[in-house]
Amino acid sequence: MTKLALWLALVPWAIAQTTPNFTGVWELNPAKSHPTRPDANMRIKIDQQGPDFGVTFRNVERGETQEESLKFAAGQESKNQMHGAPMTSHTEWDGATLVVRSVAVFSGKELRLNNRWSLSPDGNTLTFVERHQFGDSPEEEDTHVLDRRPGNSWEPSAPPKLAEEVYKNIQIMKGVPAPRLRLVMTNLTTWLGVRCDHCHVVNEFEKDDKPAKETARKMFKMVRTINQDNFPGTGPVTCWTCHRGQAKPQSLPPQQL
Repeated sequence: MTKLALWLALVPWAIAQTTPNFTGVWELNPAKSHPTRPDANMRIKIDQQGPDFGVTFRNVERGETQEESLKFAAGQESKNQMHGAPMTSHTEWDGATLVVRSVAVFSGKELRLNNRWSLSPDGNTLTFVERHQFGDSPEEEDTHVLDRRPGNSWEPSAPPKLAEEVYKNIQIMKGVPAPRLRLVMTNLTTWLGVRCDHCHVVNEFEKDDKPAKETARKMFKMVRTINQDNFPGTGPVTCWTCHRGQAKPQSLPPQQL
């Protein structure tokens, strides 16, 4: 065997010796994380197969378990969704640290993420440092320190609760799974080119103080009726059909009517 052939044969072995394996179940240690979140409840399950990573996040919020799964591949670009928004990521190794740079788009604004994952020498602590910047806001940094947990401690995914079981004052979206409701709300910001506070009182989303919220309910009923009466089983009509990223749909000029 030539020296070149020997070197090429040893490269995969050398990489395997220096690349940590993050596979496992991990639970947030709030006391060691920053900013400190005493009530935080986050667990992560990672399945690492060579350059491929499957990462599932579980958070408990308002008594509801929220779950989101992402896939990455070292040395490649990946397409995922974050809370219903399209996200593009590039993953690479920086020594023994896995670096994932992502851009997700919410309401026409970019959320830029620079995440660095590293494993402690004993393999029992996973540190996840997240730098994030939304639009023109200042960049912020969170450090999540997670402890290894037994693999069998990861319970099977439970069926999602309905919207009315999680949120208050649900009128139109009764019977819709709560995660689906969040996705629809995220899509609305794109379909109408608005932010959440266009219809909602911030941090008091159940209130009906803003007229735009009742208008949105009427529009949902209208879209539902159009699809049921004309496109049963397909439902191609959405808010985007007319709004195209604007709060008020444009009409044809008078001379074209």
